[in-house]
Amino acid sequence: MRTTPSFKFDILGNKWGIPSFTLLMLSVSATHAGVLNPGQSQTIDSTTPFESWTLNPGSELIANDALTGDIGAVGATLVVNGGSNQQIGLERLSVMNMVGGTVENTSGSGAAIRLASSSAQITNSTVTSNATGLLLTRNIQDQSGSSVKLVNSTVTASSVGAQVNGLGVLDLIDSTINATGATSDGVRLLNGSLSAINSSISGGDAGLRIGSEPARGEVSTVVLDNSRIEGRTGPAISTSLLNLQGAKASIYVLNGSTLVAGNGNILEINNGATVGLTVDRSSLVGNVVVDSGSAASTRFQNGASLTGNLQNVVQATLDTQSIMTGDVLAQAGSGAAVMIDNGAVLKGNVNKVLSLSLDHGGSMTGDVLTDIAGTVVLDNGSTLTGRIDNSTAVQISNAGQWVTTGNSSVQNLALEAGVVRLGDKDAFHQLDVENLSGKGIFIMHADVDIDRTDFLNVTKNASGEHTLQVTASGTNPASPDVVKIGNIAGGDASFALSGLVDAGSRTYGLLREGEGLFLQPNQTVSTSTNAVLAIAGSAPSILYGEMTTLNSRLGDRRLGSGGEDTSTMARSDASVKNLSNSVWMRTYGNQYNVANAYGGGYTQNQQGFALGADTQAQLGGQQWLIGAFVGSGRTDIDLKNGSTATVDSLNAGIYGTLLDIASGMYVDVVGKVNQFDNKAKVTMSDGTRSKGNYKNRGVSATVEVGKHIRFDNGNFIEPFAQMGLAAVEGKQYRMDNGLEVDADAARSLLGKVGMTVGREIALDNGSKLQPRVRMAIGHEFVKSNDVQVNDDDFNSDPSSTSLEYTVGMNWIPAQKNWQVYGELGGSKGNTIDQNWSGSVGLSYNF
Repeated sequence: MRTTPSFKFDILGNKWGIPSFTLLMLSVSATHAGVLNPGQSQTIDSTTPFESWTLNPGSELIANDALTGDIGAVGATLVVNGGSNQQIGLERLSVMNMVGGTVENTSGSGAAIRLASSSAQITNSTVTSNATGLLLTRNIQDQSGSSVKLVNSTVTASSVGAQVNGLGVLDLIDSTINATGATSDGVRLLNGSLSAINSSISGGDAGLRIGSEPARGEVSTVVLDNSRIEGRTGPAISTSLLNLQGAKASIYVLNGSTLVAGNGNILEINNGATVGLTVDRSSLVGNVVVDSGSAASTRFQNGASLTGNLQNVVQATLDTQSIMTGDVLAQAGSGAAVMIDNGAVLKGNVNKVLSLSLDHGGSMTGDVLTDIAGTVVLDNGSTLTGRIDNSTAVQISNAGQWVTTGNSSVQNLALEAGVVRLGDKDAFHQLDVENLSGKGIFIMHADVDIDRTDFLNVTKNASGEHTLQVTASGTNPASPDVVKIGNIAGGDASFALSGLVDAGSRTYGLLREGEGLFLQPNQTVSTSTNAVLAIAGSAPSILYGEMTTLNSRLGDRRLGSGGEDTSTMARSDASVKNLSNSVWMRTYGNQYNVANAYGGGYTQNQQGFALGADTQAQLGGQQWLIGAFVGSGRTDIDLKNGSTATVDSLNAGIYGTLLDIASGMYVDVVGKVNQFDNKAKVTMSDGTRSKGNYKNRGVSATVEVGKHIRFDNGNFIEPFAQMGLAAVEGKQYRMDNGLEVDADAARSLLGKVGMTVGREIALDNGSKLQPRVRMAIGHEFVKSNDVQVNDDDFNSDPSSTSLEYTVGMNWIPAQKNWQVYGELGGSKGNTIDQNWSGSVGLSYNF
């Protein structure tokens, strides 16, 4: 069998440095069988005897399902359609197109397909070798690289799947390169280019090794698109190749590509190499490790992710929603920089970097130890959660936020609408700053029960304007004195609280004394206490609000009982009988503004309805109208800082009215009982929520005495005096923030004197209108309703004098079985104003 030479090669593809063309010409002169002379073309097929072929410049061999030995071509064209071949060598701008072919090297050395300054497209083919699969090199004479396009094909080799030397290009599409030996490499790349689309490359040791030919400076390029590189026992990619120094490479891992490393290192950079790694829309697991004397920059973008460490990189960029879980570990003095931008996330520590920058919503959770003169910049809503140590300068701007997880120290802290959050409610941290400047917010925590706080310590100079947003916990302060939260050694900076600080039953303000910043208790109650006092103080006004509609109901029954002759001053016995029996319903609403002595106050909105029935009865020789009712209502209390409370009320009672026909004197009596369901939802000064609830009962009664005086023209007046009594059960309960409440029974004694002025108008259709105006002066005589919150006593003084005003209208149709009525009014008092009140009702007489 006639064969071509076995193509022994070193890293450059030629062991001796002798031009490959010379070697081929030697073989041509030694054998003539299977030789195509220059310009000659030949087609062979499965019927052609097995032999090796030598193709000289300008010749062409077309093999259709042919079985051949070795094929060597110089400046020639080789077309392989199916069939099987041994080693193939292409020299001096030769071109090969293989479809469905098989190449099998069993010689134990050399490459199954070797190209020197030549090109090949291999489609739907299989290449196997017990040495090297593909070798792409160049001729000394041509100094142009080789190229191979591998489409839907497989290369399997024992030592090296493919080697691409200087200027070479290897493109994989839907293809696989696999090196099977324990120390094998999938691909070796020296100053060439490798791209893979929907493909895989694997090696027993490394998946890809990158080196540089001596005295060459081209940058090797690797582009992976939905592809995989795997080192089964070693790194996925390494720049350690035959001790070759100074390799340069740009690596792009795109669109779901993966790097798999048996030793945990997806990229090892050594031998003085310089590598740039860009990961786009891909997820990687493993470390990037750079040795001393080498350099690497990494970029993750468009949702890419890394689970692993970056060790000794000079630049790490996380961009556009990318996520890294691991540490960035730089070498001291390397000038390393880390950038986290556009919503990217780092979950890990940063060590020995010269600069750390977070921007446009980027976030990091981990500790930062900068190099000497290191800087940290947080901008545009970015967040760092962790410690910062050894930093020369920290700059936080435009809603950037630093959340400390332990004690930290920085030399210079500059804030421009930036936020520093010290710890959380369960841990207290100290921030030591030499120089503070700008304008920012410090979010701090204090536990007044144990006298512990976060602490801001400025050791040299502070300037600018700063806000302290303090959250306090605890219900019983360990000391009634001030609580120190900061120390400012010097400078003209101003500090102010974002608002009073809730702690227990009272609030704290800010006191600056000497170098110290202190929380100082004051007389304003906390939002929780204000809610407690509001609920306790609201009960009497709720009772009287319900009672007012019943008093109006009795007045309506008197006004609606007049006889046919409306011109007489007193009504006949027959007209009294017109009181008859009645069923009725009434709905009502009102709003109160209430002030108290502790800087709180609240707005109270009440609404409800009542249903009742009454009839005539003889009692003590007098004609009485007696009745009973049930009702339901809800009161919403709007407190400060967005806190609210609700009181749901159920009530039932009886009433009666006596009208002396001769004199016009009347007596109205009402009594009722209530069940209250009280609920409070409190927003404290730091925005946290608390709630509490309890139930209690109440009783109330009113007695009104007056005189109904009619005039000939249908006008009437009704002077009156009223006394009201109310009592609400005291209660002990606890808010879920630990606030202990002991409310005494609430009491009320309310007196009123006033007059109603109205007119009865008979309409042509036989119906009647009765417009009226009611004015009264009321006075609350009770001056003390005590509530104890924790160990503090609060006396809510409800006493007040008020002016009440009401306008109303009744309409009685001609048949007198129905009556429709309504009222609007309000009141002004010392501490309680009723902004408005209103009610409408309907009754049916039978």
